[in-house]
Amino acid sequence: MVQKFMSFLLIMLILSSCNQAEQKLSQELNDQVMQLHDQLMGKTEDVLKLKRRLDSLSTGKDSVNVNKIIASLNKSDESMMDWMHHFSIDSLEKMDVTNKISYLKNQLEALKNLEKSTDSSVHAANTYTIK
Repeated sequence: MVQKFMSFLLIMLILSSCNQAEQKLSQELNDQVMQLHDQLMGKTEDVLKLKRRLDSLSTGKDSVNVNKIIASLNKSDESMMDWMHHFSIDSLEKMDVTNKISYLKNQLEALKNLEKSTDSSVHAANTYTIK
C-alpha cells in the first residue's frame, strides 16, 4: 500500500514538474512575442516617415523604383496591422498550455518574418533617400 502511494506521489510530482515547465515556456514565448511586437511598432513609425519622404519623389524621373519601394513599405505596414488584428490575446488565455505554446511559436515565427520584410523595406527606402 505504501509503495503504491509513493508511486502515485512520484507520478504526480513528475506531471506537476512537466506542467510547470510548459507554463514557463508559454510565458517566455509570450514575452518574446510582445517584445518583438513592440520593436516592430517602433519601426512602423520609420515606415510612415519614409513613405512621406518618398511620396514627393513618386512622380519624378525614377518614379517606378520609388513606387516599388513605397509599395514595399505599404506592405510592411499592412502586414503589421493584419497581424495585430488577428492576434488574439483573449483566446490565448482560454487555450490549454500545449495549444498556447504552439500558437505562440507560430506567432513568433510570423513576427520574425514580418521583421525581416520590414527591415528590408526600410533599408531600401533609406538607401534610396540617401542618394
